[in-house]
Amino acid sequence: MNEKEYTTLKDELDSIPVPKEALSYARTTGLKKGQSERRNRKRWIEAFTITAALILIFITTIRVSPAFAQAVAKIPGFAPLVEMIAYDKGMEDILKNDYYEELNITETKNNLTFTLLGIIADESGMIINYELDAPFEIHDLDTKGVEIRQNNKDLLEAGGLTYSWPDKEPTNHIEEIIEVTSNKNIDYTNPNFELSITFKDKHETTFNIPFTLQKKIAKSKYYKLDQTIEIDEQKFTVKSLRISPLRAKLDIAIDPTNTMQILQMKSMRLLDEKGEVWGTITNGFSGFGRMRDAEASLFFQSNYFREPKSLTLQINDIQALPKGKDYIEVDFLKKKVLYIPDNVNVNINIDSFNTIRANYKTKEEDHFYQMFFQAVDAHGEAVDSNGFSHSNRDGMSESTYTFDISNKTNPIRIYFNSYENYLKGSATVNIPLE
Repeated sequence: MNEKEYTTLKDELDSIPVPKEALSYARTTGLKKGQSERRNRKRWIEAFTITAALILIFITTIRVSPAFAQAVAKIPGFAPLVEMIAYDKGMEDILKNDYYEELNITETKNNLTFTLLGIIADESGMIINYELDAPFEIHDLDTKGVEIRQNNKDLLEAGGLTYSWPDKEPTNHIEEIIEVTSNKNIDYTNPNFELSITFKDKHETTFNIPFTLQKKIAKSKYYKLDQTIEIDEQKFTVKSLRISPLRAKLDIAIDPTNTMQILQMKSMRLLDEKGEVWGTITNGFSGFGRMRDAEASLFFQSNYFREPKSLTLQINDIQALPKGKDYIEVDFLKKKVLYIPDNVNVNINIDSFNTIRANYKTKEEDHFYQMFFQAVDAHGEAVDSNGFSHSNRDGMSESTYTFDISNKTNPIRIYFNSYENYLKGSATVNIPLE
């Protein structure tokens, strides 16, 4: 942070109960050391040490004080950083190990100023930090599309991308992140990329920002496992674990002879020898593939910068339904529900515009999985979904799904993606680190 940012932070902290003495000491000492560095290069290492201490206090306080996090988030460029630290311990390690690359590339078009602040990149993907400014109100200015290109090719052909627009009060300043996730290792032999992002203003303004990464890209740690486990007479093969700075990816195969259709693996945790938990990612992509596929990849927070003596994978809370009883069937023309499994407690209504409304009880406070996902018509042809909404309140959930049934033949079979029916038992897999 520069001196202006320090001053802004100090003003915000005055009315918030945080360790102000420690922060004040680190701030003052850091500034003095930074100024002395210009006069005496030998003292630069001391300045860096004090700055590192400030960063450690900064990160720790964000985790234990939501009020502090809210204050720091007001400093330009810090809001997405605060959110990442709060929900991802791996991100904390990335910052502490100086793996974030600052870019600060700015371009202005149609009275919109886009700044590519910085990037965290590894073989599994990227997190791109940016801000957008305008002399007018932009809080409801949506993002139309994003592309990342390397050698004039779309980097996302073998991966996915998430981005959001914050729900804020009127503002002319937005800070956000774009998360790129690749299903195969990204090759950084050529470190030149181009970010293309289009906004939904009246001009549909597009920014094409070339950038070159200077920092060395960390190599992923790969562990081949091929361990078969069994939970409630259902078999799985844990194939491999790949750990990168941004995320850890677990590849798992589902035994096709299982009698139950696996829906979700809700609780999978990596534990080190101290019992510290590295849980699944809570935002962005949770993995590639689905449990209905022969193989799937699941993502965890990364402990890449740690050197654990041991790692253990714990698998619990697996949602499943009997095969052949893992779907509902509806006739949109007759507005009738033709089939609901007898072991499923859900109320289904068919609304206008080819929409189904599902109401059901939930015991989970963090219930956010879509109940349904894939649909096919009477000929087995895929039926696309045009929209989805979900809400939780007082132990009840309601989900709505709208389908495009033009040129499709009723009845429509809609498969479950999630339902609170769990296998009995759990499994443990030891990860060989050598």
